[in-house]
Amino acid sequence: MPTLVQLYSARNVQSQTEALDRIAAVGYDGVEGCWLNFEDPAAFRKELDLRSLAMPQAHVPLEMLENAFDRVVDLTRHLDIYTVIVPGLPEDGRPSSTDGWRNLGERLDIVEGKLRALGLRFAWHNHDFELISLPDGRTPIDILLEGAPGMDWEVDVGWILRAGQDPVLWLTSYAGRIVAVHLKDIQPDILEEGWADLGFGESNWSDVFRTLRALPRLAAHVAEHDAPLDFSRFVSRWKIAHDRLSALRPGRSFEGFTHVALKVHDLDAQLSFYERVMGFREMFRLPNDDGSVFLVYLRINDRQYLELFPGAIGEHAPTPEERGYQHMCLEVADVDATVEALRARGARMCLWRDDLSGICEVEGTAITTGRDGNRQSWIKDPEGNRIELMELNLAGMQYGAMGARLSSSAR
Repeated sequence: MPTLVQLYSARNVQSQTEALDRIAAVGYDGVEGCWLNFEDPAAFRKELDLRSLAMPQAHVPLEMLENAFDRVVDLTRHLDIYTVIVPGLPEDGRPSSTDGWRNLGERLDIVEGKLRALGLRFAWHNHDFELISLPDGRTPIDILLEGAPGMDWEVDVGWILRAGQDPVLWLTSYAGRIVAVHLKDIQPDILEEGWADLGFGESNWSDVFRTLRALPRLAAHVAEHDAPLDFSRFVSRWKIAHDRLSALRPGRSFEGFTHVALKVHDLDAQLSFYERVMGFREMFRLPNDDGSVFLVYLRINDRQYLELFPGAIGEHAPTPEERGYQHMCLEVADVDATVEALRARGARMCLWRDDLSGICEVEGTAITTGRDGNRQSWIKDPEGNRIELMELNLAGMQYGAMGARLSSSAR
């Protein structure tokens, strides 16, 4: 699914070209335009082309669509916009009655017809006020979509959450009308006006992404944050969370290998080899209570890693007859469900001994939170090889290190 950044999120960045540099560096497919990009559309198109970014859709005020339609058409031609989206209404322009919303729907229907005649698509972007029931029990969004049957909907999941409603219900109710989604989270504090990066707020996104995969006309996932204190952090963390949430599939127990761990005798020599020769990059270290190194975490790619544990006995690697690795780790989407399934098949879960000399079977799920902030459980194979099951936490050290890397590369 193409990923776009709504450029309203970048309004406080020093320059729009700086924002485009960061968006391209992180790996987005394009942007969703807004009024910031309308002054010189031809010049802005050149900036997009320099970075191989598309602008398939843009937010255009209703007033402009009704009073300067030819200018809107000119914008779509210069910027290669296919979907024109009304971003919302100012507070003093919002209807207060069912009849008022019905009249607005008729106006939107006229605009939709004019755009359709030119081969363009028209959509509405919601806030929270369109979702609140009117005295007759209907909601403004229901009335608008009924009054303009050719108009599509760009669902802003963040505003649905802000309204205290279930986004899955709205996504399923209008599955055939939804062509784009704004994906943003909410958080209780007000440091960023109550908004949060995708996956870093208080919402459960697994059901939302499962529903998104079933939408027949969905054409774009849009990153948006109404008040980010750090734009680079926002676009980096959103992309990491989005790619992870998009990859997870219900009913699939294992997502793949995340890391291999080696017990090493000479940590400095091993680090020199894996960093200098192999090209792996150190992401972080975890200390023991006395300050010595517990492990060093090296990046192979954004989903696979190598752990080096110092303190091995002996100077040489084990012979082929000896067990030669510390443990293997399998990423799981839901550690609770995976452990339940394994126990149903006869597996006994394990915990580490206090002296870290090995793992032993215990009763129950043995689910814990590791030093890196991820939930985990362990099992042993028949020969005693240790297998870790890890549910990666978006706020854990691994994704934090990835976000810092992407943020740094985008500056």
